[in-house]
Amino acid sequence: MHSTVLRCFTILVLWAFGVPLTAEPPAAEKEAGPPGRFITRPAAVKPGIDFSGIQQNLAGEPTQVLVLGTAHLTYFPKEAFTADHLSLVLERLQEFAPDLIAIESISGRTCDHLRRWDALYDGVADRYCVDPGIALEGLGMTMVEAAVAVEQELGSMGDAASPAKRRRMAALFYGAGEPWSASLQWSKLPEDQRKPADGVSEALAQKLDRYQRSRNETNLIAIELARRLGLEHLATMDDHTADLIQARAPETLGPTVSSVWSTDVPGEAEIEAKEETFLGSAEGVLAGYRYMNSPDYQHATIAADFGLAAATPDHDAVARHYVAWWQARGMRMAANLIEAAGNRPGAKVLVIVGASHKAYFDAYLEPMQDVELVSVDAVLAGEGD
Repeated sequence: MHSTVLRCFTILVLWAFGVPLTAEPPAAEKEAGPPGRFITRPAAVKPGIDFSGIQQNLAGEPTQVLVLGTAHLTYFPKEAFTADHLSLVLERLQEFAPDLIAIESISGRTCDHLRRWDALYDGVADRYCVDPGIALEGLGMTMVEAAVAVEQELGSMGDAASPAKRRRMAALFYGAGEPWSASLQWSKLPEDQRKPADGVSEALAQKLDRYQRSRNETNLIAIELARRLGLEHLATMDDHTADLIQARAPETLGPTVSSVWSTDVPGEAEIEAKEETFLGSAEGVLAGYRYMNSPDYQHATIAADFGLAAATPDHDAVARHYVAWWQARGMRMAANLIEAAGNRPGAKVLVIVGASHKAYFDAYLEPMQDVELVSVDAVLAGEGD
């Protein structure tokens, strides 16, 4: 199911840039389909310093990073998946006890960049970012002022924070372009205190109420876990500045990527059929997450998508534009994660990201001198330290 969800998401990205998806690729290119496997060969030149592993004389403990690949839960049918089915996954992640949770959402700062350069990005901010104006008007602030206020006031939060304080923080976070951290603050309020006050307008209160009802993984996993652990904000790490690659790509990008996806890949049908078996119970969903994060699944996902695209022999190598977009986006996301954890050396960090990002994330993070990757399978299996 996740493979289908990923492709639906990417179709939306391509469509958003006006890239046609229904046209047929040139016949010669279609006949020369790429192999349905993903293999690599040794590089002719290797870096002078191999950064793999952790620096031996590191001052203190390494920063532990658990990259949890997930399906986008919003797309799961309500009759087959409910929030209760995440109970075992949440229990195991709570035992890991992250100090920081990073989510696949764009930061307010990046959204501000996308808006200011909208002539190049053609409405990307409208598709992936919230309008902070609904909060800024009630606060009487600019977006930058709201972000600065968040930095100044976040340290004074705690379990004993008053409802007025939490409402104000919810408004500040939303005004800074961080709606999920705003939703986290809102979720910590008793229901009778989720009301317009302290910078929260009636319209903003209604929006924050809708966030509480979301069926996506940010609400059902990240916010629920943050509440249990007493965390006060979520780190936003997504990045769509690399969408410029797709904006600059030729019109053949959409049809070419569609032809890649229509290529039969050995074993793909079996993998998608297996994914469907994991819904319906907490035990099934736990097993599903272990499967989605397994090397076999990760390898198969690349083989059927990005690896296949890289091997597509079209005359403009346009499918490699798609691969470049994905890799650039992933590297920027990983950099955002390093920035978010940079002032907390030795912390435990949970990254919640679409499953097709996981293999790339692990590869980008592993060479960091003080980052130790944590096994998803060990955590979800309940294997303690």
